[in-house]
Amino acid sequence: MSFSFLKHAFVLLFILLFAGKLAYANENNLSPTYMGLVGLNTIPSARMDNEGTARIGVSTLGDYNHAFIGMQIAKPLYVNLRQSMEVSSIGQKPTFVYPGMDIKLRLMDETRYKPELAFGMNSALGHKKFSSEYFALSKRVHDFDFTAGVAWGQMAGGGHIKNPFSMLSHFRQDRDLGDEDSSNPTDWFTGKEIGFFGGFEYHTPITGLSFKADAGGQSDYSIGVNYNPRDWFGFGASLVDGDTVMARLNLSSNLYQSTRKGYKDAPAMAASDGWFDKLWATVKRGGDTAPKMILKRPAQNGTDFQSILHLNDYQPSAMQIGRAARKLLADAKDDGIQTITIIPVRRGTKGKAITFNRRDLEQAAKGTGSPEEIWQDLEFNYSSRSISKRPETYKFKFLPELQLSFEEETTHLYRASAVVEGIRELPYGFTSGSSVRLNIADNLHRLYRFRDMNLSSARADADLYTLNRINVDRAYMGWMRTVIPDFHLSATAGYLEEMYAGYGGEALYRPFDSPFAIGVEGWNVYKRDPLTPLALGLYDQAGRFTGHLNLFYNIPQTDITAFGKIGKYLDGDLGGTIGMETQFDSGLKVKAHVTATNNDDKDIFNSSRNIVSGLSISVPFGDLPFIPEGSNATARIEPIGRDDGATINKPISLYETTEPLSYRHLGRNWQSLQE
Repeated sequence: MSFSFLKHAFVLLFILLFAGKLAYANENNLSPTYMGLVGLNTIPSARMDNEGTARIGVSTLGDYNHAFIGMQIAKPLYVNLRQSMEVSSIGQKPTFVYPGMDIKLRLMDETRYKPELAFGMNSALGHKKFSSEYFALSKRVHDFDFTAGVAWGQMAGGGHIKNPFSMLSHFRQDRDLGDEDSSNPTDWFTGKEIGFFGGFEYHTPITGLSFKADAGGQSDYSIGVNYNPRDWFGFGASLVDGDTVMARLNLSSNLYQSTRKGYKDAPAMAASDGWFDKLWATVKRGGDTAPKMILKRPAQNGTDFQSILHLNDYQPSAMQIGRAARKLLADAKDDGIQTITIIPVRRGTKGKAITFNRRDLEQAAKGTGSPEEIWQDLEFNYSSRSISKRPETYKFKFLPELQLSFEEETTHLYRASAVVEGIRELPYGFTSGSSVRLNIADNLHRLYRFRDMNLSSARADADLYTLNRINVDRAYMGWMRTVIPDFHLSATAGYLEEMYAGYGGEALYRPFDSPFAIGVEGWNVYKRDPLTPLALGLYDQAGRFTGHLNLFYNIPQTDITAFGKIGKYLDGDLGGTIGMETQFDSGLKVKAHVTATNNDDKDIFNSSRNIVSGLSISVPFGDLPFIPEGSNATARIEPIGRDDGATINKPISLYETTEPLSYRHLGRNWQSLQE
């Protein structure tokens, strides 16, 4: 069996693990345009996917092939990463490649009398070739769904009326859609004229089958059909302008509704089980034979019975707190005990003490109470109790990773690898971690065509780190501590990530019941030498400094955190990053970001690339029988080998560590209290 076969088998296995259970992906029978956003044949509508839907597909129209992958990150926001390739025929090698990031934002929901309203931007970041801004309205009337809109840029076509913003000279300038520059904010809403578009979709009595017709945009008209034979699979075709065929194929899955978890919840081993059973359970769990509840010896303070709970990284924090509270209730035999207090701790950071009413816990244990009733009577207070001493724990996990990059210079770059990571939690807030990375398959050799493979670069020499089949990924020692209420510190040193070793730290101020948090971080790092065994040697002797001011905002009534950072990146460039991320108790994480710096990185067409974007999705699968708890598969779609906007992939994040201790996280996941 050749290694080449194993490489392809791994990539297929990764996709299966990442996709999870393909279900509930298309409850509203929605389908995308040839560019990937929900709409008709060639124009977008105001419709949007269900929250959590990820969509991937390919299409062809005229002289262009397109590949796209996107996700409905939140109810009002869809992010689409697209690669458009100019070809002489459908199977030929591309002549030019035009990557772009498209977004669509819902502005108004549909009601009985009001249409749905959305604002979108094609190639908001990326190449100008397909850049457009538009407003779209959609209204459902029985089996017909009508759409109308107005657009700037490529979708404006030949133009219909004067640009209403042209009273300002900046917006009056023509947008050259044929030049080789990247799209940037100065291009938005420019052009002497704007264009209208519209159309409709008829949903037939046959489930999944619909007819589409549209006019405007970049074509005069199109007529086509779409068919979704399965919730997760669909295809479409249309005749455009009477002489051109559009064909599209897409797959989708709602990751938010996935039943995958990062942990196993089997009962503890029985005392009668033999050594082999215990050893096998340890292997399957990646450490302990059963989830370990590290609950410090309870202390009685008047009518209060309290204890410190050291949270693990893979089970929901509300679940762990509920089980700890029930255990303390069983131990509190004294009738004088009126309250039970849990002080949650995670890797040396401490949350507010949570005080339960004993009567609420007893009623919940009998089935006559509910998590909501318990929540209403909770008290949150700061505790001065020491959290220093705790038993050591060790866990390892399996982390397959797929990196994908859309580039102008080549159609795509990809890298498939797998990391096995072990983490040992020590007393006094210390943590040690180590991991190895197996390089399985990639095409990063293409970087030689358009990157300077210089070890002094920030990331341009990414291909060199795939030369060794196995490298040490990380080997570090870290420390975290809550020094005063709501104020946390961390320090880390060692091999921080695949390309860099060094040292640094963070400070984070995160008020318990506030949606805002602010932090600062700084790192002095040294480039690792990929040509040494396991990449353990150091190339940089002088080192380089990178640091940022970090801001976080928890958007109310959602699981979404908006974030921003400003500071110095690895290549010495200055700039900022904004983005959104969401993290669920199951372990699912989704993150999208945009970075702009003063580093004018050029592609082979001499186009500026000082604005870059990325999307990452991490899906847990530690509940599978032979996979360690805490394991997850990650897909990252972002530039590979770009020096501008490069940051350290730090092994410890104070914000992520303290998230399970936050008021927002506890409140939104409180239902798991009784599991």
